[in-house]
Amino acid sequence: MMIRSVAVIGIGAMGAPMARRVRAAGFELTVCDRNAAAMAAFVGIGASVAPKPADCAGADVVLILVATPEQVREVILGERGVLAGVIAQRPPVLAVMSTVSAEVLEDISRQLPSTVRMIDAPISGGVRGAEQGKLTILTGGDEQDIEAVKPVFANLGTQQIHCGRLGTAQSTKIINNVLGCSIAVIAGEAYRLAIERGLDSARVSRVLEACSGRCIRSKDPDGPQAGYAELAHDRNAYAGIAAIMRKDLGLAVEMVSHANGEYPAIRALKTLIESLGDETFDNWRRIAELPAVCD
Repeated sequence: MMIRSVAVIGIGAMGAPMARRVRAAGFELTVCDRNAAAMAAFVGIGASVAPKPADCAGADVVLILVATPEQVREVILGERGVLAGVIAQRPPVLAVMSTVSAEVLEDISRQLPSTVRMIDAPISGGVRGAEQGKLTILTGGDEQDIEAVKPVFANLGTQQIHCGRLGTAQSTKIINNVLGCSIAVIAGEAYRLAIERGLDSARVSRVLEACSGRCIRSKDPDGPQAGYAELAHDRNAYAGIAAIMRKDLGLAVEMVSHANGEYPAIRALKTLIESLGDETFDNWRRIAELPAVCD
């Protein structure tokens, strides 16, 4: 299958830079979003604007980057969804890059005609990774469908990891996000405590990297400032990250509710994430060496 055209549904913080990279790579691009101003910005780079997801169905590949499981269902199966616009002789490959549960994808898959192929392809790497084409893309589904989409993914990420059947990439991403959320919050308090004790955060990172505290926040040899600056450069960024973490921990608790065992730490982490407020925002800005924000 030769991929010539790509549609991106959801051109927010992650979808917009990814769509720009798709266009820069030479693919015909169609964008679809509820935000008309966001779509208008793409006209200048030669992209087509789709008023509804059904208008994206003519693309070879449709990348879905909406925020919630309900939105994923709507843009695929809704009255104005992609499925409503599919031409039987030329169905697209649907790549769900949002983070949702495996059960949601399995349910959607059962409602698709056999000619419409769907893979899950959740992403990790944040906005910087999306802008630089350095995302990690996890994939689940038929290997031939994943292979077909690889020329597009090659412009978006440096790593593509196949996790198994449809839905396995979503489950793997949720497990990753449990650890990622816990590290963001706990490392934030640990680094803040280090700063309060007069320690240099870059030196602390070097120690953590050599010891059992090693984590994504200690990985940068220059210290954790850049990572936390991305998370808390303003209140909107922080609110967006907090909302994503709440969603991810909700998905994790949903997952453990179908598993054996009590999982007290995951359940407690969900409660902690739901309680985050100004204290965590201040911690992250302090680590990032950003000025305090006073309302």
